[in-house]
Amino acid sequence: MQRHAKKHRKVVSEESWRAAAYFAVWTTLPETFSAAAVLELYRRRWQIEMAIKRLKSLLGLGHLPKKDPPSARAWLHGKLFVSLLVERLVEAANAFSPWGYELGVTP
Repeated sequence: MQRHAKKHRKVVSEESWRAAAYFAVWTTLPETFSAAAVLELYRRRWQIEMAIKRLKSLLGLGHLPKKDPPSARAWLHGKLFVSLLVERLVEAANAFSPWGYELGVTP
């Protein structure tokens, strides 16, 4: 808020600062769900949204060039297979160490 206000030469109101201390989630889940459970579900949903956004932008999944259902299915399967391969390659690259030991591991 402060950065945005400074950029636009405005002052953040006290009411905005008080509201910034809260996080609101509207849901249709039953009241038997605790606030912690609702926030955990929201966090997981957000991770799924981010994964879909990555697939759409990096692999071109936002546009389906095939009209024939079998062709479209094969195209989607191919793109999903490539995304799984890329994930595995990134995991392997993150764990690769030219010094002969795992990175990020402390004794």
